Amino acid sequence: MRVRVRVRVRVRVRVRVRVRVRVRVRVRVRVRVRVRVENKILRSFVKHILHFGCSITSRLLSTLALHDVIVYKFGGALARSKRGIEALVRILREAVKREATYARRKSKSETIHGIVLVTSAIGHTTRNLARAAELAEEGRLAEAESSLARTIAQHKQLAETLQLEDEEALFDRLDSIANEISGWLEGVAIVRELSPRTRDAVLASGERLSAALIEAVLRDRKFPVRHVEASNVIITDEQFGHARPNLEEMARMSEKYIVPGLRRANIVLLEGFAGATPDGITTTMGSESSDLTATLLANVLGAQEVVIWKTLPGIYSADPELVKTPKLIRSLSFDEAEEIGRRGSRILFPTFAHPLMEANTPLRIATPFGHAARHTTLQREVSPARRTVPLAIALEPHLIPISLPRNHIPPKRALRAPSPTELVLQHAVMNWSSSNEEHALLRKEDWRALARTEIAVAEGPALAAISLVFRATERDGNSALLTELARSLRAFHLHSILTLERSLIALVDDAEALPALKKLHKDLFE
Repeated sequence: MRVRVRVRVRVRVRVRVRVRVRVRVRVRVRVRVRVRVENKILRSFVKHILHFGCSITSRLLSTLALHDVIVYKFGGALARSKRGIEALVRILREAVKREATYARRKSKSETIHGIVLVTSAIGHTTRNLARAAELAEEGRLAEAESSLARTIAQHKQLAETLQLEDEEALFDRLDSIANEISGWLEGVAIVRELSPRTRDAVLASGERLSAALIEAVLRDRKFPVRHVEASNVIITDEQFGHARPNLEEMARMSEKYIVPGLRRANIVLLEGFAGATPDGITTTMGSESSDLTATLLANVLGAQEVVIWKTLPGIYSADPELVKTPKLIRSLSFDEAEEIGRRGSRILFPTFAHPLMEANTPLRIATPFGHAARHTTLQREVSPARRTVPLAIALEPHLIPISLPRNHIPPKRALRAPSPTELVLQHAVMNWSSSNEEHALLRKEDWRALARTEIAVAEGPALAAISLVFRATERDGNSALLTELARSLRAFHLHSILTLERSLIALVDDAEALPALKKLHKDLFE
């Protein structure tokens, strides 16, 4: 047997390293391989080896292709203080320097680069606006307007601490938004009805107030910033309160509104949480959905990374405000993070990671106040565990349990408005079925919104759902965790234990929720 193999390889590698920031690698590989194998079996073997090598090389080179858009989401808890906003300014100043250097080096390139900044409402603004709307619906307009005035005053007081040169222009803009909200509240008080459409318009104003303040700060600090209204880009359906985005329309509108801003400036500022129908009617995508806005934009722009800046450096084994010694989770898959958010963790919107799953864009949850190495990284896959491992405990308090007869749910038909029962199930935190009933747990605010519908349901006492989220393996089940959970909570009134997705959920009396959570965390994590 005679084998002649002649291989010519020309490799040209250029490596650009930016210390502590980013590594850019440009690789040009030209390979010419001439193989002459006389033996048929060996020839087939060499052919398969070369095919496998080319496949691996192609995948490797595809991973080296870097996108140049970074999406930052700035949490409302950070923006409520001067210290938090100054931290944002510091983060953006460093990022803008990096982008400016890269822009000079790539002046002839068509690559889009820059920073997209998504803002949340400051502090408890959304909650205060919701309360004002409810007061107006009850006919207590004076109290509603007083609540609104306090919210506007909070923004103005924060602006005063920042010592802005053009403070008067910011105050005029805040007053203009306040006048719009006041008009909606007057209309609600007159008709004594708060429609989902009006409620979304009122709640979305919280992000508008925050965006106005942050834009004024950035312009005062001489940042190249362009404000794009979220209603022009985040296109959704008409399901007010829980609107679903349309990615195809978002991609088209991003090319129209965001990309030109990235080409002319380094920072494009948008509001989170809110969107609009194709007709321009304001919608919201659910409580705490500013995270979803950031990941949606990362999807349509092909972003290199998403960073969610919060007061905490990541996701913990339990809410640090509820337990004394929570454990920071360094690495999570998107599915696991969404499960933690779905079960009540307020640090995450339940479906925030959906837009990143296909693109496999990494996401970090970090804080500007701690050590840079302490953060939680989210990605599509993580190393599998050898056994079923508890990840976190999430709490969903103040839930109203209801029971619906299963025969009360009409069959699905096209172009039919959802029945009251279907609306209940759509807004349910979780639901499960028994032999002849459909059971659901609703938050109080959702129950108030649905209470106007004429539907007869059996309502029980308030409960709390304590969810133990686990990282499961194919070999091991969750029977051991189930035993530990039942043993830990044996001193409490345990209504039921459910297994949903990647969680074991214990339903306890609402009054016992916090002690039960602390006891379970101590037994499993401390």
